Amino acid sequence: MKKLGFTLAEVLITLVIIGVIAAMTVPVLMQNTEGQEYRSALKKSISALNQALTLNYALDGLSAQDYTAGGGSLGDMFKSRMSIINEAMNTEAKTNASLTCDSEWTTADGAQYCITGFTTANEDTEGSICDAQNTTACVTGATSDTYTANIWIDVNGDRRPNQPTTNSRRPRDIYQAAIFAQKVLPVGAPAQEVMFDANR
Repeated sequence: MKKLGFTLAEVLITLVIIGVIAAMTVPVLMQNTEGQEYRSALKKSISALNQALTLNYALDGLSAQDYTAGGGSLGDMFKSRMSIINEAMNTEAKTNASLTCDSEWTTADGAQYCITGFTTANEDTEGSICDAQNTTACVTGATSDTYTANIWIDVNGDRRPNQPTTNSRRPRDIYQAAIFAQKVLPVGAPAQEVMFDANR
């Protein structure tokens, strides 16, 4: 009676092939998983900021245009409406994004925020800085066509990579957003593509 089986060489060749395939696919899977984590965290952070603005307007009748960057600031309003655990942001994240914060904080979910360059003309005329129609951001030099960031978000706090996102296909953990009178929107193509799942 003849017995059938695999030789040691056949088994080893099979294991080598499986190892090569695993070595090629595992890093891609890990990158995709990490990227999805950053996408979800950005959406959660933008949602939390928008909820804070909405809640503040509903309870106190104040929008972002009613605040300043200094005392009685917009940052203080966000801190009072969000679950904060610390009034600071990761130094490495601020350094990597070249940030000087007017107001900064860390929320209970580990996300960190930095407001910088916030300003408002405090008038309702459409097109004025931080107008009531939400067409112009609350940033110096903003117009209804262009605006820059005035809030930075590190979605995973102290954990690395602490790098700004420059490519939506390889998202990182730091994003830019702009505050309007009653909403917060991501700034720049990479952040917008991550937020709205474009170019995936």
